[in-house]
Amino acid sequence: MADNIEELREELKEAKEEIARLKKDVENNRNAVIHFYRVEAAGKVVLKKDETERKLGKRAHTCRVCGAKGDFESYLSREMMQNKRDEFEYFVCPECGCLQIAEVPDNLGDYYGEGYYSFALPANPDKKYKSPATNHDKILDVGCGSGVWLSRLADEGYDNLFGCDPFLSQEVRHGDRVYIKNCSIHDMEGEGTFNLIHFGDSFEHVTDPLETMQSAARLLKDDGIIEMTIPTFPNVAFELFGPHWYQLDAPRHIFLHSRASMEYLADKCGLKVEKFVYDSNAAQMFRSFFYQHGVPFNDITWELALRFFTQEQLDEFAKNSEECNKNGFGDHMSVYLTKKEQPKINEKPVK
Repeated sequence: MADNIEELREELKEAKEEIARLKKDVENNRNAVIHFYRVEAAGKVVLKKDETERKLGKRAHTCRVCGAKGDFESYLSREMMQNKRDEFEYFVCPECGCLQIAEVPDNLGDYYGEGYYSFALPANPDKKYKSPATNHDKILDVGCGSGVWLSRLADEGYDNLFGCDPFLSQEVRHGDRVYIKNCSIHDMEGEGTFNLIHFGDSFEHVTDPLETMQSAARLLKDDGIIEMTIPTFPNVAFELFGPHWYQLDAPRHIFLHSRASMEYLADKCGLKVEKFVYDSNAAQMFRSFFYQHGVPFNDITWELALRFFTQEQLDEFAKNSEECNKNGFGDHMSVYLTKKEQPKINEKPVK
């Protein structure tokens, strides 16, 4: 009897190994097919450099971050992710350094829609997790879409996860660990209860950055952390390609913040910036180049990059991006904020 059980175990082990091998073969074949079609598509791309004058000179504007008024350097950018090519004016505030859209379109929601990449993960309310719940920190992901980042944390053992996104059509659940509301951060409850509030490339999308940061400060625990990943201005890609810089992403990116504008907002909200960490990569170069030459976002693949650039050139882009990060001139960064220390009630002011 024992021998039979051992034989069954061995057969089961072999079957599992065979299934794993077959899955790997299927994935390799899938990747090969995708690569084939991407190479074929890349071969059909024709570059045509945009010759439109996109520097508009100085125009009258009011900064919606710091309130400065005056004639500010202005630019004309175009929508390229969905290939609509609608044009939008942006300007740079010389006081706080923020690059921002001149006028938010009334139909902003049309530039997201169900096909937008952050909504790709389907809801899974019945999901069962293999790993036990080992981390109970309360975490909020703002502008989370359908919850890709939160779901990854849930798989790792986090079980107190919340999200909010006003562009969702309905609430989303992933098992009993992830709950996402279709609302803005202003409608979230739980004042002073969140250990971590995460903005994963979402803060640049909000039309009210001061109020959004105030809401984050309201929800954050006294010893909590706000973590933001954002495209940032100024940077080397804008220096080279102007409003063709791909992370300008008109009109979805409303504010492209500088270090100064982030520090200004933080101070207004009783927060302080602990550190900035730049993490741009070669994409800031080659994606912006392709935008300048009329190629929409979804057509820009690694296969396309290798058609027009050598591997050595792409490696040089990556090396230069690393140098820009060290010098604070990359196009993307992480920002970490905490609450300012509040003086004790019985504490006498220092004279």
